[in-house]
Amino acid sequence: MGGVRYPVFALLLALLALGMLVVALQAAFAGDWRTGRGFLYPAIFCGFSALGTAILFRRQGEGTSAQSELLSLLMVWVCLPVFAALPLILLSPALGISGAIFEMTAALTTTGGSAYRRASDVPDAIHLWRGMVGWYGGLISLAAAYVILAPRNLGGFEVTASMAQATGRRQVVDLRVSAAPFRGRVVRAMRVILPVYLGMTVLLGIAFNTFDKPGLVSAVHAMSIVSTSGITPLDSGFAASGSFGVEAFALVFMILAASRVFYGGASQSGRSIPPREDPELGLMAVLIGCAVFAIFLRHWVGALTIDVAPDEVNGFEAFWGALFTTASYITTTGFNSYAWESARDWSGLSNPGLILLGLCLIGGGAATTAGGIKLIRAYAMVRHGVREIGRIAQPHSVAGSGAGARAVRRDGAFIAWAFMMLYIFALMSAVLGLTLTGMGFTDALIAGVAALSNTGPAFAQIAERELGFAGLGAAQHAILIVTMILGRIETLAVIALISPVAWQSWSARSKKDWKIRP
Repeated sequence: MGGVRYPVFALLLALLALGMLVVALQAAFAGDWRTGRGFLYPAIFCGFSALGTAILFRRQGEGTSAQSELLSLLMVWVCLPVFAALPLILLSPALGISGAIFEMTAALTTTGGSAYRRASDVPDAIHLWRGMVGWYGGLISLAAAYVILAPRNLGGFEVTASMAQATGRRQVVDLRVSAAPFRGRVVRAMRVILPVYLGMTVLLGIAFNTFDKPGLVSAVHAMSIVSTSGITPLDSGFAASGSFGVEAFALVFMILAASRVFYGGASQSGRSIPPREDPELGLMAVLIGCAVFAIFLRHWVGALTIDVAPDEVNGFEAFWGALFTTASYITTTGFNSYAWESARDWSGLSNPGLILLGLCLIGGGAATTAGGIKLIRAYAMVRHGVREIGRIAQPHSVAGSGAGARAVRRDGAFIAWAFMMLYIFALMSAVLGLTLTGMGFTDALIAGVAALSNTGPAFAQIAERELGFAGLGAAQHAILIVTMILGRIETLAVIALISPVAWQSWSARSKKDWKIRP
């Protein structure tokens, strides 16, 4: 027996209450007593709720099933934003309950975007809270990926698992597979994740405080870049920095945040992939390069078709604006470069929204804070496509590169295509629901992609809506809340969770575990 085991949700809720106390203290030091009380009272309520949950749902023993872990994770994404929204409900009654829950769901799922009309009208404490919740949600996403999803071959690990299972033909995704004790997985993962995650945030915050706007703006931007949430306290967003050096720092940390180079030791195998051998980083570089070339060429052709004086053409700004913005969208951060507008003014063409939406859909690496389909799945589909093209010319050829590579092209591509179909079905369901509420198809498609890929800023920037999510109704907010949660936990995990075979084994185990309660 492993002693008394308390639910994970209670611990996370207690940490959320602690974060509210920090914001309340910040508001008190700033002399904003109303805002301080608005965070203090919910902090007390959340603290008692965490204590009650821990006492009520404590259990004996160490073992946990995959179903209970996935259910706990689903409850975190569904219930925790409601508690996090309590200060906003008290301090911003005009936002409404649906708007407040949407705001915190967008932050916790690292989607970003805002239901507020103007960031300048929001107190600094709320901006700090939004950034902290986004950072907290990124940490939860990383821990859940290595503690819950990776041992069950979910969250993109089903593709890499096919390499390890190349000699066997057992099912890649199987919730009945045994895993290490839950506490051991949590301790191992947090020993690797927390120092790196916190260290990157501190380093980026110091850089922003040195070269950009010091104080709250730098802190929120540092937390939002490391968590890829895209949260900003400025009306003009991250582009307000107007500095190439600041954006260069941000670009490096965005790519690091969307890759698992530093987090490989958090998995059960404890092995890290060298950057040169990481297929996700290689595919990310190729996609960014192709997108930059397409956008830059598009601007160049557009500039040739209009009357532009030679001294007005700034090719470097156009190149940098395309590079930073495309990297930001593929990491699902959603920040625009300061040079993005100048590049558009140079060519006189409209926003290349289709390219940016495609990058959002692909997303970042597996087991990172980035959303989207994941690069590892895209890599498996690309390898499969290349192999099929080769078989057109030589139908009886045998591909090399070892059994692992053949397994990725076969089993990995199969499960990636299955996830792709589920992903498209979820996207079309969200678009259909939004259009039924009266939203236009184009805006509904952009909003659905932004929510499902956890790239909230894409909606206002690509759809060119000044109010963004603030102009939506309660029904539209509810649809997008479900879509953001589904994009974070992933459709494949939901399908595995409701599998009848897996539930039969979990039901039998649950009856045994709950037969004797302390």
